[in-house]
Amino acid sequence: MRERRITAATRRARQMMLGGLALGHAVGLTVVGLGLALGGPDAALTAALGFAAVVIFYSVGQALEVVASELEAMQGMALVLVSYAVRVIGIAAGLWVILNLPAVAPHIVDGWLVLSVAGTVIAWVGGVVLVAARQRVPVYDDEYEPPKQS
Repeated sequence: MRERRITAATRRARQMMLGGLALGHAVGLTVVGLGLALGGPDAALTAALGFAAVVIFYSVGQALEVVASELEAMQGMALVLVSYAVRVIGIAAGLWVILNLPAVAPHIVDGWLVLSVAGTVIAWVGGVVLVAARQRVPVYDDEYEPPKQS
């Protein structure tokens, strides 16, 4: 069995995924807790559904970006684009079905759904950006040259 080397691009993609995952969970679970504290079980259930949809969407997408970073450029792009379409359609359809179930529909509180989705998305993207801003990408970073001694 040959040893597989992990490229710098894959390492950076994993780091960005973990940053989004951490901040997305922090904010999403906070919204679910606030929903429970301020709006009761129905608000918490609604917030949890929105939070789960966002986490599934981004987790699958960014995990596939990690895989795509090891593929040829066209293969990687095709994988990411196809997965995006499948995730948008699949998660939207799944959420629509769940929200319209007779046992669930009466318990949905729209404001908490919007708050949990928006908060989790913004936090996830913020986590990715925070990590990416601190990464060193050789193609973008200039080599350090100390001042010349005169």
